[in-house]
Amino acid sequence: MVLTLRLASGLLAAATAVSATSWLPDIVTRDVAIIGGGASGAYAAIRLKEDFKKSIVLVEKAGRLGGHVSTYDDPKTGTPFDFGVQSFNDYGPARAFFERMGVAVGAAPRVALTSKYADFSSGAAVDFTPPSNEDRVAALGRFLNATAAYEEYFLPGYWNFPAPGKIPEDLLLPFGKFVEKYQLHAAVNQVFQITGMGTGDMMNALTLYVLGAFGQPMIRAFLGQGATFTPTSRRNIALYEAIQSRLGNDVLLNTESASGKVTIILARRLLMAIEPTPSNMAPFGLDLVEQSTFSKFRYSSIHAGVVSHPSLPRNVSLVNTPRAASPANYVALPKPNFNVRFDYLGGNSDLFRVLMVGDEQFDKAKAQAQVRQDFARLMKQGTVQPKTADPGGELEFRAWADHGAMHMNVPAKELKSGFIQKLYALQGRRDTWWTGGAFSVQFQAILWAFDDILLPKMFEKGGW
Repeated sequence: MVLTLRLASGLLAAATAVSATSWLPDIVTRDVAIIGGGASGAYAAIRLKEDFKKSIVLVEKAGRLGGHVSTYDDPKTGTPFDFGVQSFNDYGPARAFFERMGVAVGAAPRVALTSKYADFSSGAAVDFTPPSNEDRVAALGRFLNATAAYEEYFLPGYWNFPAPGKIPEDLLLPFGKFVEKYQLHAAVNQVFQITGMGTGDMMNALTLYVLGAFGQPMIRAFLGQGATFTPTSRRNIALYEAIQSRLGNDVLLNTESASGKVTIILARRLLMAIEPTPSNMAPFGLDLVEQSTFSKFRYSSIHAGVVSHPSLPRNVSLVNTPRAASPANYVALPKPNFNVRFDYLGGNSDLFRVLMVGDEQFDKAKAQAQVRQDFARLMKQGTVQPKTADPGGELEFRAWADHGAMHMNVPAKELKSGFIQKLYALQGRRDTWWTGGAFSVQFQAILWAFDDILLPKMFEKGGW
């Protein structure tokens, strides 16, 4: 458990649980304490330490850095499989940051899979015909043309977001209506299957937030106008292993463990790099303004996992597709809570990736239970055929990553009442600064570009 008290200036934090027999704390004094070692926090730690010459401490509840980046090293073969973040957009500082960390990169690999469609709620196969490549590309082009003028409003952050009363109507439309307005039907399935699914009920999500999940850099990548890449090692986690090594003792890991050790951190600035959900914020003594602002947020809960079963078909992506999508209804999509698909991971393995999207109460237990139920239904309906008379027993979970709250959003009425401006007014308040997906979007490279703008602002008033 992380125990934290925010003072009028600086931070007093106990980074691990208090023990009745070992309560004398270690005391760490730093210029900046960073809470959260995902994309935003880890990048900020490197920049603050090496470029701004500030002393830092990075506090992370998990046993490693990297947040949504998850790599499973198969003990059977030694082959790495990325089952969280799949690739990195070549945006802003991304490529240069990998070079700085000494991690070689190359074009993002694609495993060629045959898509098969099934309604996971019943287990039955679905006769679905996806749009032609020509129609898909044309729709993506219309999507980019319709939204290019809005990119500056939210990438890499909302500093230029229009004032209430001047927000473009398009951004406040439910995405389904936006699709109808610009005839984007042939692009919907790809938007959803790649990253848009994280918004949950995507067709009813505001277009602003769908663009946060599948925005202009991603559209350009799929139109051949931009690029994505991965480490040549095919281990996305290699970047964060390099960061962790570089930061050394300035990183505190496993800070929710009840080890009995107490660490008190005294810092002049606090950089929050975690999502401002009620559970995340509980230790930090929010004031009424912060509580009121953050209480408006809604979000999805996302999980990614690696599973195995001998009956799952290799070289196949088994895609969750509602029966209403047959034969070619592109806007019929699963509703939360759902498993996006069973994706074969390749490498002559027996491994499949699952990606779970749910509501705010969708925890690991619920997500794994749903994976098992989906698989059982697929088996019962014969959509997944046993390879032998013995179907191989239970579905096996090889790895799991709880990505927690993602794609934080507010209703249109809150945006019209100045929510973005109120949110950004929290920057610097009580010597606290905020980064991460709630203040930008969920893409790693864009979060790094956000940090590049934010970090100098931490030092503009009052100096050091």
